[in-house]
Amino acid sequence: MSGICGVWLRDPSPRLTLSDIGSMCGALGPTGETRCLLLHEGTVGLGVQALPGYADGVLEERHGDRTLAVAFHGNLYGSPASNALLRDLLEGYVRVGIRFVETLHGEFAFALWDSELQRLFLVTDRFRVHPLLYGEGAQDRSRSFVFASRMRALDRAPGPIIRTISEASLMDVVASSYIPTPNTIFREVQKIPPGHILSQGRERSTLEGYWDVDFRHRSHESEDLLAEELRQSFRKAVAVRLETDRDPERVGAFLSGGVDSSTVSGVLTEVAARPIRTFSIGFGEERFNEMSYARIAARRFGAEHHEYFVTPKDTAAALPLIVDEFDEPFGNASAVPTYFCARLAKENGVDVLYAGDGGDELFAGNERYSFQRVFEHYERLPRPFREWILRPAVYAAARAFPVGLTNRARKYVDKASLPAADRISAYDFLNVVPLRDLATPELLDILDGYDASRAVRCHYERARGDTGLDRFLYMDLKLAIADNDLYKVNRMTERAGVVVRYPFLDPGPVSVAERVPAALKMRGRKLRVFFKRAYRDFLPPEVIQKTKHGFGLPIAIWLRTDPALHALMRDLVLSERSVARGYFQRTTLERMVAEHRKDETSFYGTALWNLMVLELWHRRYRDG
Repeated sequence: MSGICGVWLRDPSPRLTLSDIGSMCGALGPTGETRCLLLHEGTVGLGVQALPGYADGVLEERHGDRTLAVAFHGNLYGSPASNALLRDLLEGYVRVGIRFVETLHGEFAFALWDSELQRLFLVTDRFRVHPLLYGEGAQDRSRSFVFASRMRALDRAPGPIIRTISEASLMDVVASSYIPTPNTIFREVQKIPPGHILSQGRERSTLEGYWDVDFRHRSHESEDLLAEELRQSFRKAVAVRLETDRDPERVGAFLSGGVDSSTVSGVLTEVAARPIRTFSIGFGEERFNEMSYARIAARRFGAEHHEYFVTPKDTAAALPLIVDEFDEPFGNASAVPTYFCARLAKENGVDVLYAGDGGDELFAGNERYSFQRVFEHYERLPRPFREWILRPAVYAAARAFPVGLTNRARKYVDKASLPAADRISAYDFLNVVPLRDLATPELLDILDGYDASRAVRCHYERARGDTGLDRFLYMDLKLAIADNDLYKVNRMTERAGVVVRYPFLDPGPVSVAERVPAALKMRGRKLRVFFKRAYRDFLPPEVIQKTKHGFGLPIAIWLRTDPALHALMRDLVLSERSVARGYFQRTTLERMVAEHRKDETSFYGTALWNLMVLELWHRRYRDG
């Protein structure tokens, strides 16, 4: 594990020591090299826990009476290594101020101190591959400001943050498996959004975005020219990362057999000019097991392919590890196969894995985009016809014949009539199981006004895009990628001792994705049309034609059929210890368990897994 941390004591009594910052650095991870600085007469401390694969470091420079210092975690591609990189950062700041970050090419989080301005800057990269948390200190040091890459490092700060659980964040975990930015599980701690600068002064702070994805710059170039630009920019994105990694023999790739991971594996093979190692996860459940496609892609590119089949026993064993690794309750069950895939890579001599995250969200590859496209037909009809003729006729038919086709037509009209942002969340857990049925009366009082769809609505409405698809893509880059997938992959791979590269999130491919019109990315309900055409002569036909899968976990099936996991689920969800926390009504929890035994979908299974993670987190972090 690695990252940065620091403290600013704006009322300097007592002063910081190197051991204060060293203690915070130690909480970032047990294996890296700790580097610390004390600044401004012991009132400012910066630290980093450095790991191989990152250009991590701290640096202090004096410019007359002015002191500048930086703590950096991550990589800047095409830049010099560590100390020279840090000097370049400070030189860029001296030349143009903190907005120099707009020109940076990489994945990073850093803190920069300017003694002349009495200001501390915290910066995340464009997609926030590396997160930063921050908050105010405890009452005995009420004038302290603390930050860190991990929550546990905040615990070690002098005058640590007083932390109270956010009930709204608890419900976010149940509803969506993760907590959307800027919130965390604690009211007093926040996350810096992707592509943002937090500027902290003595009295006040500002949070400002310096970059955002923008799908409004549609190109008028031909599809062939855009496809060629994509192929060239993606190859450059892989090549510049491989230059950083230096030793191709220690490099490999995730390979699910889907379009994204297969493209990454193939391009990486070309750039490295040698066979690479690829790693895949399978399951005994046939509809979750797509190992055959991974094998096809591996053969196509001559990869040294490795496989691991995750079992229910593996999942039970990994649960405590998952709870220990994340800063807050996190219920994305695909963390399990991600960890075992990274562990497999490490066991086979790989230190760096290349991943395909972001491809679906940039080039329209998620199945729900196709599902939502169905409702656009209704929206294209003239509003008077929809409201005065079609809708009343469908409702009348459904009342007369309340089953079969008329009932389905009524449900379609109901969903199609919703605002797009609300329709996205219409099938979410808390829109099916009402909050009033799940939460206890005491929790309901606290949650007054809670809206599980607020993050979806916020990002959809502020999206920089002119079409419904563009808005979906924008929203998913903020939620599915920044808040969910990157967090999951980084934490699990670091736990296994592996670093990850994300070439799809490079400025080159992103710039192409911003300019490809939505009508080329999807045609009708067909996904990834532009991307697949761009790589149709490169990828195996079977991969081009397959439906999306990824590294999913059949957790809903296993919670129902595996005795050990089912018993663990009942203990974590229904035990007196968990019910006594006062969050959820026992009768509703029992009904969820009973419904899950009969339901063949993953609906209840996903929610029950989220509840399991939530209870384990309490036992690990709140019960002593």
